[in-house]
Amino acid sequence: MWTVAINKIVRRKIERIPEPEKTRIKQALKYLETNPELLDIKPLTGRDTFRLRVGGWRLLMDVYEEEKIFSVYMLASRGDVYKK
Repeated sequence: MWTVAINKIVRRKIERIPEPEKTRIKQALKYLETNPELLDIKPLTGRDTFRLRVGGWRLLMDVYEEEKIFSVYMLASRGDVYKK
């Protein structure tokens, strides 16, 4: 069983997303706790971080395998998430 730590800013952003995308994102976060291998999680090139794809949205997170923690720190649309 994994722990999912979600940044306060990400929590607020999720609540502002219209349905049904909001529900899909919340379901994906629940799956992270129990079955992360079923989700589309990939490492980002050139960074020590991972992304979770949920439709047109991307969640960026740090993964701490020894502690079994996903630390979600960013949520943005597909076109905006990788820009700095």
